[in-house]
Amino acid sequence: FSKQGRAAGQAAGAMSRATAVQTAMLGTGLAVPLRTAVPPQALAPRFAVAPATARPDGSCRRAREATVVVLAGAALSQRPLRRRLRKRLARQAARVALQATGGNADSAAPAWGADDDLSMGISPEELVVPSGFRNRRTGILLLNIGTPASTSVEDVRSYLGRFLADDRVIDIKPPFLKYILLQILLATRPQSSAENYKRIWDPVRGSPLLYNSEDLAKALQHELGDNFLVRIGMAYSEPLVENALRSMAAVGVDDVLLVPMFPHYASSTTGSILANAYKTASEVFCTPFLRVLPPFYDNALYLDAMRAGIVKSIGVGGQEVDHVLFSFHGVPERQCMQTDDTQQTCLRKPDCCASVTRANRNCYRAQCFETARLLARTLELQDGKWSIGFQSRLTLRGTIQWIRPYTDEALGDLARKGVRKLAVLAPSFTADCVETLEELGIQGREQFEEAGGEELVVVPCLNSSPEWVQGLAAMVRDQLVVAVPRAAKAVEPKAAEPMAVEPPHEQEVAQEMEGTVEKVEKETLFEVLRTKLRGAPKQVEVNNR
Repeated sequence: FSKQGRAAGQAAGAMSRATAVQTAMLGTGLAVPLRTAVPPQALAPRFAVAPATARPDGSCRRAREATVVVLAGAALSQRPLRRRLRKRLARQAARVALQATGGNADSAAPAWGADDDLSMGISPEELVVPSGFRNRRTGILLLNIGTPASTSVEDVRSYLGRFLADDRVIDIKPPFLKYILLQILLATRPQSSAENYKRIWDPVRGSPLLYNSEDLAKALQHELGDNFLVRIGMAYSEPLVENALRSMAAVGVDDVLLVPMFPHYASSTTGSILANAYKTASEVFCTPFLRVLPPFYDNALYLDAMRAGIVKSIGVGGQEVDHVLFSFHGVPERQCMQTDDTQQTCLRKPDCCASVTRANRNCYRAQCFETARLLARTLELQDGKWSIGFQSRLTLRGTIQWIRPYTDEALGDLARKGVRKLAVLAPSFTADCVETLEELGIQGREQFEEAGGEELVVVPCLNSSPEWVQGLAAMVRDQLVVAVPRAAKAVEPKAAEPMAVEPPHEQEVAQEMEGTVEKVEKETLFEVLRTKLRGAPKQVEVNNR
């Protein structure tokens, strides 16, 4: 395959002559250099030519004598296929070359279609099909912090004890000071927290966070299909991450994608649950192979799902309310400042969150501000009609400084400024929980009305809405199949105007090909090109040459 492989790759501009060693011919008619790291699932569906030796990172090195052919999941040696595939690969190389030069490819040698016979005369005895290959599944583990088992003070204290003991949640130094603060919190807070949980606890299904997560997992399983196994994993309550990983391993699922259910990165949320998952996986004898869905605070799929739910509650442009408040979960200032490796930007400049830069790319506050800006744009909110707040701060007499502005203060200020109907959104939560249903829906409404407001509209979280299920499924597929996510920015740039170009002349194509093809079946190749050029239109529209 070496001549045809080099020709196809070079003609398509996929690689230079120096690196043109082997290529994979896919059913789409494209040439992909196998020296590049290519996910196995990207090559499996149709037809591929792949070296038998590969580096640990998935990229392949030159192994001309050890080349094998993978055909619909089956492997066999190169020698029986060499003569059978020679002409077909040449025709495919011609098709790829012509497409790369901007010619019309409709009448070229046909690419392999879904109904084409790919056996090429190979007898079943020559094929070696790996057992179990087609039954391999990928695990999707939806990660969250957790929730109390019940509304009893004992269960709430047990949950808070595990949660607050995490150094990523409360990072007070020295340790004895944290121990003293933790004992004070566990002596006073469980009683009030238990009362808050009782206000929003479902008598049948229990914790809203848990049953909303279960509904999402069920819907996501249906959306993704049988090739995936979706489970829930909580860091500090049942169902635990450890049990979820073991249940996956019990049914043969070792490849797991971790999906933190927080759009923004914070050490106390995403960092905490990922650290817990890594530690848990490391303690299993057969450690699972883990991948992680990165923060999706600016992902168009997440923003579109948010917009769909918000518009149902307040209309386009927030026309049904006077003002929109984006309320995010708060974190200590120290956690944001530690993400700035330059130590010059985060909370050190007045406009540190005006945009996401290299210095604040992992700053929770900067990511929240970016989400608010993007949502305001996609919702068509006018300047001055929306603002930002941070809720759920946990401190004792000001011992810990939390990021500002505060949501509870903003509720009173907006009411005193004349806002009568206020909408509150919680973009940092993907599922309704005690922070959204009780803190905003009950306490927040009381604070707003006491300050002079008339109505507080709390927009539901994404939960298991169809838009969110479809969007999350698309993000999962993007993360597993390709290295670069499919979702772009929330507002797509204007597409470039198409330009008209003349089709290449036969002489120009021949000269361009001669420097890259290197003695590859020139009669066959040029014959196909001549046929193509005769039927080419006078002008071809292209967006990017």
